[in-house]
Amino acid sequence: MAPRVAVIRYGVGNIYSITSGLRRAGAEPVVVDCIRDPGSWDGVVLPGVGAYEAAARRLHGCVAELREALRMGAQLLGVCLGMQLLFEESREAGLHSYGLSLLPGRVEKLAAPKLPHIGWSRVWEAPGGRWCSILEGVEPGSFMYFVHSYAYMDVEKPWVCSVSGYGLSRFAAAVEAPPLYATQFHPERSSSLGLMVLRNWVRLLRR
Repeated sequence: MAPRVAVIRYGVGNIYSITSGLRRAGAEPVVVDCIRDPGSWDGVVLPGVGAYEAAARRLHGCVAELREALRMGAQLLGVCLGMQLLFEESREAGLHSYGLSLLPGRVEKLAAPKLPHIGWSRVWEAPGGRWCSILEGVEPGSFMYFVHSYAYMDVEKPWVCSVSGYGLSRFAAAVEAPPLYATQFHPERSSSLGLMVLRNWVRLLRR
């Protein structure tokens, strides 16, 4: 039986791509506006292309249910903006826009002459050789597809398990702090290696 995955719709794009990718990875994705039945899900996905502050505002009405779903055994996957929303705050739009506070820290603007960062960039092991379980089978130095102007920069933190870079910035490409998993890149747009990432996460739901 395929794991049931709630894909939360909170005013961002890319819902079709992520649900299609999850289905190919072996999950049963269901698009929801908020989690009303926390015990019914094996996984929860926060997809992401959009503005941090508006997305955070819409999600705050679902925080209690989201936390309860995680407490009851669901695993969470954040993608791009969905990863940024896991942290306490963001500097986007020059403001302290407050996130879900599931991980400590702040999202910062990339230091680069041209933004957003759009395209294929390499992902590497984090300091100390840390590598993500959801990147199992992906070689360090592989290319993944990014679309973003902000990122989490404190790559020394233990939950950072892959890094990438753009301009003068080195940033977290992926984080893991089970039941939290997240990628700054878009696995659903990263060809066969991205599908491998989604399959690795879906496998976690079956354990």
